[in-house]
Amino acid sequence: MKLIFILTLLCPILVNAQKNEDSKIIVTLNDSIDIYKKVKIALVDLDFIVKDNYNADTLTTYSREFSNIPGACRLTAIIRGTTVTLTGIYGLTKIDDFGYTRSAKENQRIIYYKGSKGWELLKTVAERLGGQMTFSK
Repeated sequence: MKLIFILTLLCPILVNAQKNEDSKIIVTLNDSIDIYKKVKIALVDLDFIVKDNYNADTLTTYSREFSNIPGACRLTAIIRGTTVTLTGIYGLTKIDDFGYTRSAKENQRIIYYKGSKGWELLKTVAERLGGQMTFSK
């Protein structure tokens, strides 16, 4: 009986825990007031430039370079009601012979793994929104 009680308490923690190769953070907010504006402010506070593509339910950013490593990432936030789904892509940049940074030729999805800089940025945006976070592939 005690074992069932303990498992019942741990179930929400295990379901919402990050797993390797998760690529989405889903944030459920308590209210639906100015969600677009909240997401935009969270992205701008982290030095992202938000593209103005006249889409009221999706925000995308221009590439932003990582600090301390040669690479850049681009984030996307999709708003559905009170739910915001955060995803992103990253690519490694190169410095050419003249000292200029070259854009990445190939981009990959940002996924969770220990030490992922892209995932840290996604999670920081989610934390700034202040809602219940869940993770998905």
